[in-house]
Amino acid sequence: MKNSSFFKVAGLGVAALSFLAVPLSVSVANADTVLTVSSWASPKHAMNASVFPWMNEELKACSGGSLSLKVEYGLAPPPAQYDTVRDGVADLGWMVHGYTPGKFETTKLAELPGLFGKSESVSAAFQATWEKHLDAANEAKGVEMLTNFVHGPGMIHTVKPISSFKDLKGMKLRVGGGVANAIGLALGVAGVNVPAPKVYETISSGVADGVFFPMETMHAFKVAEIAKHTYRNTDGIYTTSFAIPMNKDTYDGLSSAHRKCIDDMRGVKMAAKVGSFWDAADDLGMAKGLEAGLVVTDASDADKAYFKELTAGIEADVLAAIDGRGVDGKAALAFFKSQL
Repeated sequence: MKNSSFFKVAGLGVAALSFLAVPLSVSVANADTVLTVSSWASPKHAMNASVFPWMNEELKACSGGSLSLKVEYGLAPPPAQYDTVRDGVADLGWMVHGYTPGKFETTKLAELPGLFGKSESVSAAFQATWEKHLDAANEAKGVEMLTNFVHGPGMIHTVKPISSFKDLKGMKLRVGGGVANAIGLALGVAGVNVPAPKVYETISSGVADGVFFPMETMHAFKVAEIAKHTYRNTDGIYTTSFAIPMNKDTYDGLSSAHRKCIDDMRGVKMAAKVGSFWDAADDLGMAKGLEAGLVVTDASDADKAYFKELTAGIEADVLAAIDGRGVDGKAALAFFKSQL
C-alpha cells in the first residue's frame, strides 16, 4: 500500500483517485484492498502452500472479502526481504533474521543450541518473549512484526554418512546465518553461506558436503535427492528464527476495520499457527526423505555431551549481544524457557 501499484480500489491506484478528487477517507474505508506479499522458496514450501493461503482466508473472512493477499515471487532475494517490506516494494513478506547480519541480535535467543521442540510450541514461546522483552530493542524499524517464529529442530544432512559430531571437522557445510554460524564454527566445519533456495545447487555441484536444515527441506528444497544421511541430536542442534513483517505505512493506512483484522490475527496465536504448518511440513519431509532412502542416525549420549561442551560458550555471547541492545538477556531467556 505504500506504493500505489499495490493498492487497488476498483482497479485504480491512489494517484488516480487523488486526480479524480475522490475523498480518500471515505473510499479507503470501503475499498477492496489487496496486500502484496513478497515470497521466496518454491510454491510447495509451507509458507506459500499453507501459511499465506491461511492468512488470505482469515483476512477475507474477517473483512467480508474486502481485504486479501496476493503472493508475488521474485521481488527480491531472501536476504533482501526485510528491506523489500520496509521500503514498501511489498506490503508484507517473510524473512530470516540471520540473513541481515548485525541488524537483529535479540532474536538469536530462539536459535540457541539445546532446543529440540516442535515449531508450534517454540514459536509461540518465542513470540511471547519478543512481545514481553525483545521488542523493546526496536530492531524492526519501519515495519510491524505480525509474528516471529522458528522452524522445527535443525539437523545435519550430508552426502556421506557421519557417526559423530567429530566427523564434521573440516567438512564443507551450508549454514544458515545467525547462531547456526556460531555452532558451525564451534564444530569446526567450513561454513558455506548461501540462502536456502541455493542449497540444492550448492550441494549437487560439490561446493558443499551437506547442510544444516530442518526436515521440511527434504521435500521443500529437494534435499532428499542429494543428501541421503541425516544426523540428529534429540537434545537440539540449532534452529532458525523468522518473522512476517508488514510495511508500517501500509499498516497505518488501512481502514480501522481492516487494521483490526490484522491485529486479531497477529501475535502469539499466529506464531503457533504458522509453527503448526511447519511441523506438518517436517512430517512430510521425513516421509519423503525415507521414501527416497534417507538414513537417520541419532547422536549417542557421549556425542550429545561433546556437542554441548563445544557449544557451551554460545549462550553467553548471545546474551551479551542482547544486553547490548538494551534488553536483559538473562531475564528474556528465563521467560522464554518458562513458556516452553
